[in-house]
Amino acid sequence: MGVEGQPFLVQAIYSFKGQNNDELCFKKGDIITVTQEEEGGWWEGTLGEKTGWFPSNYVKEYIVQTDNLSPLKTSNDITVQQRAYRTVVIKDLVDSERSFISDLQQLISSILFPLEKAHVLSKEEFNEVIGNLKEVVSLHETLLCNVETALVKSPNEQRVGKVMLLMAPRFKQTHQTYCNGHPSAAFVINKHKDKLSAYLQQLGENGQQSSILVLTSGLSKPFRRLERYSNHLQELERHLEESHPDRGDTQRAAAVFKEIAVSCSLIRRQKEMELDITTGGVRGWEGQDIAKLGSIIHMGSVAVGPDHKDRYLVLFPTTLLMLSTSHRMSAFIYEGKLPLTGIKVNKLEDTENYKNAFEIVGKGVSVFGCLIERILAICQTKEDQQKWVELITKQCEVIGAKSSHIQRASEIVVDANLEGPWSISCLRPSAPCRSSLLKSDKPPPKSEKSFEEDAEILRVIESYCTTANSRFTLNSDILDGNFKPLVEKNNMGNSEDLSGTVTELREQIQLIQNELHTLRGDVRDEKSAREQLQALLNTKVNSVKSVNELVITE
Repeated sequence: MGVEGQPFLVQAIYSFKGQNNDELCFKKGDIITVTQEEEGGWWEGTLGEKTGWFPSNYVKEYIVQTDNLSPLKTSNDITVQQRAYRTVVIKDLVDSERSFISDLQQLISSILFPLEKAHVLSKEEFNEVIGNLKEVVSLHETLLCNVETALVKSPNEQRVGKVMLLMAPRFKQTHQTYCNGHPSAAFVINKHKDKLSAYLQQLGENGQQSSILVLTSGLSKPFRRLERYSNHLQELERHLEESHPDRGDTQRAAAVFKEIAVSCSLIRRQKEMELDITTGGVRGWEGQDIAKLGSIIHMGSVAVGPDHKDRYLVLFPTTLLMLSTSHRMSAFIYEGKLPLTGIKVNKLEDTENYKNAFEIVGKGVSVFGCLIERILAICQTKEDQQKWVELITKQCEVIGAKSSHIQRASEIVVDANLEGPWSISCLRPSAPCRSSLLKSDKPPPKSEKSFEEDAEILRVIESYCTTANSRFTLNSDILDGNFKPLVEKNNMGNSEDLSGTVTELREQIQLIQNELHTLRGDVRDEKSAREQLQALLNTKVNSVKSVNELVITE
């Protein structure tokens, strides 16, 4: 359709409002430049600066009158100029892509491979450093090959935008994986900075350009390169004719690659925060290393309580951690943690006071003697709300299933070697061997006085042990609710699944020990004060007696 060598124009006979972001919106009477005529009733066209799809039965062909001025720029001079600019833009894209691939290949062959052979890092640490860098290089090599193949065709058939759009899913998956592992690579490099600097300096003496700076900057090139594609594609779109078949794909590819770059940046930032938490960067944290809580399942910011205080929730396999940030946003501050065995989460309907909220409540039992208060958490979006509710609920169900399985097993399996509760009878001597089995003569019986002495010793020991037992006995009401299943789980030896519970128990024991130490100090202080008071009283009494005696003698 249309005159050969001229753009195919159509005029809207109905207004159309697209539902998707790749559809073109127009009003009745608008003149549209068609870029693609596909079968199935949908065409692609350009109106103003926007290119998108529209139903072909909403338009009719528009024939430009020779005596009228066209509202569209169809001059041959402008077309030639656009093609010249487009050639420059594409050449810059290809050259920069080729240089990027060469730099990564140089990094792998000159630094990373020798580093692996030298065993400066362990195998696991080296894998964290290199990540999926080889896959990234392979992906960009494929892109470069496809773009160069597309450029072989005539200018009107070159579809660079389409090539980029088709490869976008692979770019998203590969680069998100790389960005997810990059903070760990940076952590390993910083951890072994001295060893790596010495080794890379040695490589540099052999004529190879290598240093910590070269290594770190080289590993950051993939996501810095990813951020440039959107600008390249937007510049390419500017120099495509309104009727060029690649205009729509180029426009969509620019938007898609911008979203990919943003998502990768968020993933990298999220991973950096998670790494900061698990490596001990939390102020006010007490107890064992946070890394022993396991890997972080999910982390995000919420507003907590009626005052909408900014908090970060961090979900571990058995624990939900709550953190705040410092005033300068430079560090995390510990606010509290909740064992998943004692909580449940409920999704809340939107109200005038809050939206996208969920609540965290206790299951009706105390956790280490304390009831869990209701916590209101407000998310930024519906998606965040749904994700938090699903993840916490799922993890609580997983822990509950494991607990019930262990409890059922503990009811069936009985260990005959388990000792009974301690009593005074444990201190009594065992029954003697049968006299018929002894070769030596029976020793003379003890006197009544000896038996009385033994009984006196036993009573003293019994009194001491009973006193010690009473000091370290916990309330059975607290134990019945939560500690009984913990003991059953302990008998099963499933320490890995109970890491969170064991952590809580250790902290409680440490707290008891600290309180006992404080009480002992108080007792010592009290005793010292009483002795000082007694000495002072004795001094006063003696002085009074001396005065009285002196008065009497006079």
